[in-house]
Amino acid sequence: MAASSKSASDIAAFLPLLLLERFIKPCESEVTMKCDVLVVGASAAGMMAAISAAELGSEVILLDRDLSASDHAANTIFEGMAHRAGIQIEKSHVKKSLSGMEIISPGGHKATLLAKGYFIDRTRFDEHYLGMAKKKGVLLLQDTAKDMTLQSGSRVVAAEDAQIEARVVIDASGVQSSLNYSDGLSYMRHPQDIAWAMEATVQYPGLGREDFFQYWIGSMAPGWKATFSPAGGDLATIGVFVRGHGKDVSSFFRMFLKRFKAYKTAAYENIEQLKILSCKVGGDPIAVLPGEIVSDSFMVTGGAAGQSGLAYSMRAGIICGTVASQAVASGGVSKSSLSKYAALWNAEFGWEYRMGRASLETLKNMRDEDIDRLVADLSGKNILSGKSFWKEALSAIIKIASTQPKIALDLAINLAKC
Repeated sequence: MAASSKSASDIAAFLPLLLLERFIKPCESEVTMKCDVLVVGASAAGMMAAISAAELGSEVILLDRDLSASDHAANTIFEGMAHRAGIQIEKSHVKKSLSGMEIISPGGHKATLLAKGYFIDRTRFDEHYLGMAKKKGVLLLQDTAKDMTLQSGSRVVAAEDAQIEARVVIDASGVQSSLNYSDGLSYMRHPQDIAWAMEATVQYPGLGREDFFQYWIGSMAPGWKATFSPAGGDLATIGVFVRGHGKDVSSFFRMFLKRFKAYKTAAYENIEQLKILSCKVGGDPIAVLPGEIVSDSFMVTGGAAGQSGLAYSMRAGIICGTVASQAVASGGVSKSSLSKYAALWNAEFGWEYRMGRASLETLKNMRDEDIDRLVADLSGKNILSGKSFWKEALSAIIKIASTQPKIALDLAINLAKC
């Protein structure tokens, strides 16, 4: 009896501590939030999806692991693409206006395309759209999404501090999504072709005052590109985007940095003193093409869906958020209802993305000397006709065929495979 009495006394003494712990750290299952549309990821596509859904009257939550930091690398946008996507460029977001782009071959040949563009302040850009989302009634929630399940026609997303139940969940968290789900969707057709990137912000007197964005193509960045983007004053970004060589592309970055300095020596006598201020790494799904991007109560947009490009991913987010809100309002959030999003996106951009993949597949198999010859042949020609994209693409193929018939044939074959 004495032993039993002592045990009960110990439990009684310990009970207040158990209750205190319960109030300090409540069980995740007890914190459940509900909404019409949950957007996971405050990417450009994610922000636009949230804004578009809220504008149509849906209750929207935008969830991201860090809403205060802007770690998105995309910083250059061209007016033609922005107009095509229905995006307005705010003057306050512009760090540097650009006159166009230059395509530079391994041997230094250059083809110039006149197309007005902008280097944007990505922090201000993101803050603007997050502020717009908040004004539209979107609840901004800082947390990390983990798992997602389908329960009775809704999706339940488990985050670190809460559970969120939504009629529709939109994954806009990029090529390396942290959201685990078991739908078995292949939302990228060619995920092995993600271009892994390393981009640095650099500083050298006057470097950021140049007027042209530069695409470097060839063996310095296999499968895609190396870039130089002037940001105004003494600042610029340089980077490499490489396909087929794994996620660590630092060796390609070092090689390109050396080549870049050699190329700029004539204009900048002491370019070896260029400073690297910071570096970012990530993935560019330029060549993957969207796959299965809808399921019951679930949609994928932006980088996670292979919809690359800042302006175009924003447009994809708009389409996605609009369809999601309309589906919630109609009471039907099945795969068949949400498939309208995939159809609308494909009608607007499917051809362009297929053409892009075909071009990059053709480029991947070209030798540096073939690229030199191609760029030299295109130098001085009006590559962009100012017509619709498919007419521009056809015009470019005709021009290439006139000087490089094998390349034109390879391009046509790769396009047929897309």
